Amino acid sequence: MLPRHMRPAATTNPWFPTRQPNPNARLRVFCFPFAGGGASVYNGWGASLPAGVELVSVQLPGRERRIMEPPFRQLPALLDALEPALAPLLDKPFVFFGYSMGTRIALALAQRWQARGAPLPVGMVMAAAGPPHRPRASRDELNDAAFIELLRKYEGTPPEVFAHKELLEMVLPVLRADFSLADSVLPSLPVRCPISAFGSDGDAHVTLEELERWSELTTGGFRSHHFPGTHFFLRTAREQLLAALRGELVRWCPEVGP
Repeated sequence: MLPRHMRPAATTNPWFPTRQPNPNARLRVFCFPFAGGGASVYNGWGASLPAGVELVSVQLPGRERRIMEPPFRQLPALLDALEPALAPLLDKPFVFFGYSMGTRIALALAQRWQARGAPLPVGMVMAAAGPPHRPRASRDELNDAAFIELLRKYEGTPPEVFAHKELLEMVLPVLRADFSLADSVLPSLPVRCPISAFGSDGDAHVTLEELERWSELTTGGFRSHHFPGTHFFLRTAREQLLAALRGELVRWCPEVGP
């Protein structure tokens, strides 16, 4: 065997740049980000999950290490590109975690795979989003000024982005594309896997009543968890969210350990 310093470097899949393979994993958790978010959103989460869990944070084109790649604006094209990357990692039971826009990607994949008769997640956590089978107003027609004001209301974009015109102009196309994904309306087709909806009573963009309507999209059982904070409670209530996620993972796949 070649010495370590002479071995070829492992090839990192651009879709999962922060993945740390766990050969002893009993379960994989695929995490899909909010609009404008990258794989680094979930940095450090793996250490807070059971030892039998491998966290796989999904990196979409147009951000972080993929900043030079054009972002996707339509879900079908995104799924077509993402599926081949996911396929080799579906050899173990898996869970989807979607945050805001990421819930659309997770549900669209599950609906597509169910229609094919393919394996489904053992559970899905849908956070900070209302269910995507109900029509909603598109933000595509907003001019830049109105769209920027909308971003300010979400409180998810760092203030320094708004303070630097060049930086704002660089990230706006990605954010607009992501909002197009977030506005996607999906079929009202329930999936067989259970869904747990995570939300906040202080979220001005997703009411708790809307959160409960995720129950309409599963025949596998539904639960909801409420956290303190606003739309980005994954930052302000991180420990509470991770504790609830641990509980769901152990409930869906007891083999992962406590």
